[in-house]
Amino acid sequence: MDEWGASPTYTPLVNMNTPTRRRNGPNLYNHRTRHAEALVSSGGLLLLALALASAATLPAQAGVTETPASPPAAAKAAEKPAESKPPDPWRAEIEPHEGLKMRLELNERLRGEFVDWFGDPIVQGQALPKESDYQFVGNKLQLGLRLKNEWLETLAQFQNSTIAGLPSNGVGLGAAYYANTPTTTQNAAFLRQGWLKLRHDQFYLGGGRQFYWDAAQGGARNANLKWIQETRLAQRLIGTLEYTHTGRSFDGGTLGYLSDTVEVSGFGFMPTFGGLEIDGMNTISAINVAGAALNLRDAGWLKDTLGQLSYYYYSDDRGLVATDNRPEPARIKAKGQPIEIHTLGATAAHVLPIGEGQADGTVYSYGQFGDWQGLNHGAWAFGAEAGYQWAEVWSRPWLRAGINSASGDANPGDRDHQTFFQMLPTAWMYAQFPFYNMMNNRDVFLQTILKPHPIVMVRWDFHWLSVNQSQDLVYTGSGATSNTVFGYNGAPTGGFENLAYLTHVMVNVRPLDHLAFNLFYGHAFGQDIMNAQYTGQQGNYGFIEAIVTF
Repeated sequence: MDEWGASPTYTPLVNMNTPTRRRNGPNLYNHRTRHAEALVSSGGLLLLALALASAATLPAQAGVTETPASPPAAAKAAEKPAESKPPDPWRAEIEPHEGLKMRLELNERLRGEFVDWFGDPIVQGQALPKESDYQFVGNKLQLGLRLKNEWLETLAQFQNSTIAGLPSNGVGLGAAYYANTPTTTQNAAFLRQGWLKLRHDQFYLGGGRQFYWDAAQGGARNANLKWIQETRLAQRLIGTLEYTHTGRSFDGGTLGYLSDTVEVSGFGFMPTFGGLEIDGMNTISAINVAGAALNLRDAGWLKDTLGQLSYYYYSDDRGLVATDNRPEPARIKAKGQPIEIHTLGATAAHVLPIGEGQADGTVYSYGQFGDWQGLNHGAWAFGAEAGYQWAEVWSRPWLRAGINSASGDANPGDRDHQTFFQMLPTAWMYAQFPFYNMMNNRDVFLQTILKPHPIVMVRWDFHWLSVNQSQDLVYTGSGATSNTVFGYNGAPTGGFENLAYLTHVMVNVRPLDHLAFNLFYGHAFGQDIMNAQYTGQQGNYGFIEAIVTF
């Protein structure tokens, strides 16, 4: 995070949802089809204009040097406009009153995506013709105003989201957007964030519409620990779905205590619409999520270690048919009964200098209990990862490996529900070709991260994917997107365990501080489960995006 507390921009998940019904009533914020193609084009023009403007400012910025602090006797003279330092044209920041800073913030992302799914789905032994090979484009514009002084910080952020070119009879990612909002071109404008945060000494209290990531509190200082915290631990259970073209926010409040060595925090929220639903304005008031965490920071005698103990509560009273491995009549009969899940968790990460580099180890575990629409819920998840980064070798290669596993249900006919429930995650963080998620999943992976140039980073992953219980389902999704969409889909395994072998690569290029390009490609070699679900055996997914941020 920067001095303003702004979180880095991530490309966070895709879930596949089939709504039981569309909500009724007018939508004053949503203009799904009108001018949408023009908005996509204007987003591209905005990116080009900002990039050119940034390039044009480089010579001027290169000549600006930081002026040392003036002694008290010269302070008044330094306040004269003629002697003031020229403003940075990119910070869009002023100080209207002594000690109060005001900053205009902009995030613009334009992305083109291609989908080559696994062929047509097989339903009751017959192929169901679908569009499985298609492309679509999405644009997300965020404009915010942030105020901050010593004891107060507030942010109001507007967002405009547009998607065009979706398939109307498709399968895969584009079809999931269409299932939530059944138009091939979509647009909505809404309030993405609007919050106020108060600070006193080391205590803080905040409320409003805001972002929240689980396992991200007690922010790490060590660069490798920070990457592990934000990329391998955070958002497994609660996240903002920033990867999608709408995202998710949370309406509620937070409070806590933050010092150099520890952070104690608590929260209570209701999620907003969003994710694969284009309009993120409304609140899902029938879902409540709350929790508390004790976070040990990498400082003092724990300067190379990060840890967290956490508790999360999730309840869903929307009265929808839940997705699980029971027969459909049993699930319909249980419709309307509540879901209440309690989750206890522990995470830890450690780095250790060894030889010419740095080793790292990461572990996490979660246990769940509660009620699942009349069933006794009990489930688990864990992960163990290790890596080593060479500091003095070209591209500073970082090699990592690990296993992530979560429970499934072995008996659809008993009174127990044993499938781990992810609540409201950004599942794309851990399933970047998102035909799966953590639920009833076992993921053994290898990972390589390279930095061959100061402006280029490359990440390559290989995953061996399987299920823990063949009597359960293969789950996809990132949680609730509206009042009418449960948020998770499931497909039968066919009695098999092997899901797929997956490889994917992400290339990040940042030629300027405020401009970045991401290129992603993933290829899946479908195994027994995917071969039983689709007419094809392999799938491809990729995107290219440009991001302007200041």
